[in-house]
Amino acid sequence: MGNCKYCGGKAGFLRGKHRECDAAYQTGRQQLVALASEAAGRPDFSESALRDELAAVAAGSYINEDGIRAAIATGWRNAVQEGLADGILTQAEESRLRDFHERFAIAEQDQQDRSVRAAAAELESAARDRLMLDARLAAIAPAGAAGHGHLSELEATLRAAELPQAEQRRLLSQAWEAAVAGSLEDSALSLDEENALIRYLRHFNLSQSDVNGNGAFTSMIQSAVIREAADGLIPDRLGDIGPVPFNLMKSEQLVWVIDDVDYYEVKTRRERRGSSHGLSIRVAKGLYYRPSTFSSRPVEWEETVHEDTGLLGVTSKHIYFHGARKRFRIRYDRIVSFEPYRDGIGVMRDAQTAKPQTFRTGDGWFIYNLATNLAQRW
Repeated sequence: MGNCKYCGGKAGFLRGKHRECDAAYQTGRQQLVALASEAAGRPDFSESALRDELAAVAAGSYINEDGIRAAIATGWRNAVQEGLADGILTQAEESRLRDFHERFAIAEQDQQDRSVRAAAAELESAARDRLMLDARLAAIAPAGAAGHGHLSELEATLRAAELPQAEQRRLLSQAWEAAVAGSLEDSALSLDEENALIRYLRHFNLSQSDVNGNGAFTSMIQSAVIREAADGLIPDRLGDIGPVPFNLMKSEQLVWVIDDVDYYEVKTRRERRGSSHGLSIRVAKGLYYRPSTFSSRPVEWEETVHEDTGLLGVTSKHIYFHGARKRFRIRYDRIVSFEPYRDGIGVMRDAQTAKPQTFRTGDGWFIYNLATNLAQRW
């Protein structure tokens, strides 16, 4: 004769619970989960009142202290899922959920249920996503009091999140990189956007190396260079790069330098190709004579040949190239056409025998837009 695992009374042959006791337990547990879930999503719940309610329900449902703790953890999980259902976790929702988690000490032992652990991970991920969004918006906030307010609010939010310093800097850097990428979606960076991005870096004391791991800082400067060139200005963004091997002309200004550029030229190849033909005439056993004739014709074809690798300089008046074997400059007004490539640029000089010249820089968008805009000054 088995005993009921809930009330301890006799349950019958090969039975471990009374149907009525099991129904009371299941109903009671559902009530506990619902109470915890509702309280976790409410900003003004009373902890003591909730504990009293939970205890009262548990007393009539054969639920012990461990069962109450498990129901609280499940209720908190449900509240997290409800808060994330719309895809947005507000600061208020996060604060309520974290406060409930802390008050009831939902520790690792209360998260043995995989779904509860998953909810905790989802909450952390959603909170970080919101911080990233807030930081990204602050990075492009307009000048003035509004922009300063965004930065101050973000600073306060980061303090409240209590992130380690290294994690905080990583988040701020990643948000800045995302802001640059978003601003460059239309391939243009306005002066206001650039000023906002620089202000963000200074406010949080982020260096160029902090935000250029994926080339975001370089992309911002390049876009600003193109903007200034398109406005008819001569960009001056290189800073101190040391000596360059170009003999610049008077009043000529160096705008950009790219190293490890592959230079290609189109070469014409020639050769003669021909064939022989004729009949073989037998003159003796095993001996033949063939009075054949041979004709040939010249064949020409063109191919693109890698000529050198070196330094490419773009100035206010010329394109310079300096390699181990090839060194030259091309005036903008001697270029009749520019050819954009995914990873470089091609030019055709204004000469009867000119052949296409190609420079593979790794970033065709930048070099093409820079060269064509500077050429407009002529």
